[in-house]
Amino acid sequence: MSDYQVTLLGTPSVYRNEELVCFPYRKAEGIFYYLCVEKNASRDELVSFFWGSCGEDSGRKNLRQALFQIRRCLGGNVIILQGRNGLKLNQRCGVRTDWDAPDPEFALCQERFLNFFYLKGCPEFEAWVERKRELQISRSLSYIGNQLKNPAVCEDVARLQELIGIWQFWKPWDEEMVLTGMKRFAQAEKYDLGLQLYQEFVKCLRDDLSESPSHAVELLYRTLLHRKKVSFLRRPRAHDNFFGRLAELQYIDERIFWFLNEESTVSVVIEGEVGVGKTALMRQILEMNHGFDVLQLSSHCYSVEEEISLSAWRNLFVQLESLCIAGTLQLSARSLQLLPLLLSGRISEEDDNSAWTSAALINGVLGLFKELVSQRKVILYFDSLQWMDSVSQQLLQRIMIEFGNDQVLLIATCRTDEQKNILGLLLALRERNIITSLPLSPFTEEETAAVICEALQNPGTSNTPDTHELFLRSEGNPLVLMETLSVIRQEGWKKGLPLPRLDMLIQLRLNRLDAQQRRVLDALSIHFEHANLEDLELLTGISSKEQIELLDQLLAAGFIVEQPWGSGIVYKFKHQFYKDYVYQNLSMGKRRLWHATVAEFYDKQKTGDRWWILLPYAIRHYEYGGNPKRAEALQKLQNERKS
Repeated sequence: MSDYQVTLLGTPSVYRNEELVCFPYRKAEGIFYYLCVEKNASRDELVSFFWGSCGEDSGRKNLRQALFQIRRCLGGNVIILQGRNGLKLNQRCGVRTDWDAPDPEFALCQERFLNFFYLKGCPEFEAWVERKRELQISRSLSYIGNQLKNPAVCEDVARLQELIGIWQFWKPWDEEMVLTGMKRFAQAEKYDLGLQLYQEFVKCLRDDLSESPSHAVELLYRTLLHRKKVSFLRRPRAHDNFFGRLAELQYIDERIFWFLNEESTVSVVIEGEVGVGKTALMRQILEMNHGFDVLQLSSHCYSVEEEISLSAWRNLFVQLESLCIAGTLQLSARSLQLLPLLLSGRISEEDDNSAWTSAALINGVLGLFKELVSQRKVILYFDSLQWMDSVSQQLLQRIMIEFGNDQVLLIATCRTDEQKNILGLLLALRERNIITSLPLSPFTEEETAAVICEALQNPGTSNTPDTHELFLRSEGNPLVLMETLSVIRQEGWKKGLPLPRLDMLIQLRLNRLDAQQRRVLDALSIHFEHANLEDLELLTGISSKEQIELLDQLLAAGFIVEQPWGSGIVYKFKHQFYKDYVYQNLSMGKRRLWHATVAEFYDKQKTGDRWWILLPYAIRHYEYGGNPKRAEALQKLQNERKS
């Protein structure tokens, strides 16, 4: 059996048993290539393609002669009859072509189909060749496009360059190519490669088409230059408590960059759980130099002030007053008179000569902002937006609807679990496409390892921290992680090191639970490993039906997990530090009473194998419950059974 290797991509060639085949004339060669691609064809079709200008009899005679030459060169069985008028490439002869290669191999070939192969006087064949060349490009770019949608591709820069390079080879003036390539290089933080791609695209447009790049391409080019600058500004230092988050940092800074350059943009609300780094990220943005033609005003909302009207704006008004006193900002006499009133907070919903109504104050502030935006663009920073009072929400909504994203940009932080107080504000701004959400998640294990490596470049200790353990104990929470690393830098790494400030984070989460939810957690902390509904009902006095609802809420909040245990279900804390904190905060009397209650309950389960399973737990509960004698007696019983 012969082996045929046919090259169709690039300069065509045929090898039979590793020897080059030379056809006597090009039309015979062209017919073979046609069948290698199409696999079968009718005689009429081949006559039309290759001898269309001849008569039918002459064409068929020429075809018979061409088929004879093909069979003489390649073997009699390589082309076989199919019916009365058809011809077919015999796949059993082992004909392999690069045209039939799998997509990964086919797409990476930078050779044109049947390159430099022409047949004189065969327009239909030439048209077929052009169609196949278009199909080749379409198939290659379709594969490349799908590959570039995969985020993992951006992690392999060499692979990314290869894919973009092939796209550029086939369509050097394609705007989609340059936009996609620049974005992917930016995601890989290879800004120089993206800028180089832009320069090559511009040269190609100018030399080949005498055109200039579109506004979208120019904007992306300026954005990449800016992102490169930001990446140099944001170099983490060992004494810095802000690591990682470069992608999020650049995402927000790009919106600010577009805002300052009169481009269409959107305000950003950073959302996430407690300690995930929302405030730190916003502070980094605030501290970056955005130029002298922008007015940055910042404020922090507090839960204790969420009932005090305009409390969320007080810091901003103080900053405006200070700028006016320093002569940095020029305001009209009316606005200068308004600032002390705003700072006094005298607001009433009724007619009162000593106070302004909230509607009047809002209108007054709108007038003040008209003056501000006539002089500079304004960026507003609000931390902990969830605690913003209702009047402040009304004011912010009015300002963003009237000036938003053209003259005023909003950067804010908000807890995902505390949005109910400001849902109306967020919905009103989202419906008008004024704001977008930027979810901030805890660090992944890979990100945690990278942060630890950056933060402890000179740890000052021979002991190396266990990055996996630190990740498990911190859950990737940036606040907990950075506080832990701060202690490690000062004291060195110690296995089992307590997590600093973790108590504060846990208490913040526990404060959001109601009395019944907290009682269930208290009861669960008494048990050494896990507890079922019966165990919890014994201590809480809450029926199993009610407890199921409470446990579902605690599951959703991330405090506990459930798992099968025998024929039932048991519950335990999701993380040991939750259990330790809840247990340590129980009063000594409650701990002793509940341990004694559980011990006595287990002590009564003296039937079957269940008793022997519960016996070790009963001993420990008696010890913790202040009954060492009974614990000792049960310990002897357990030892006797073992012996």
